[in-house]
Amino acid sequence: MSDIEAKIREKARELWLAEGQPEGRADQHWLEAEAIVRAEAETAAKPKAARKPRAAAAKKEPAEAKAPAAKKPAAKKETAKKPSLKVVSG
Repeated sequence: MSDIEAKIREKARELWLAEGQPEGRADQHWLEAEAIVRAEAETAAKPKAARKPRAAAAKKEPAEAKAPAAKKPAAKKETAKKPSLKVVSG
């Protein structure tokens, strides 16, 4: 028995069990299992799309252009000052 035939047989049995072990549906389970196993095999065989290389312009930039620019100091937030309570003796 070939490897793919064993996988189809196993998948057909899983389908049969999932349906509650009905009688007389072996052919349908086999065909459905065969389609599933072959589709999985095709998906696994297809090479994944290669990642796009980074832009060529980025490679040609001088090292100085890649250095981070000097940051400006962040503007200070003005916060409302709470009035202080002074005790005045009288």
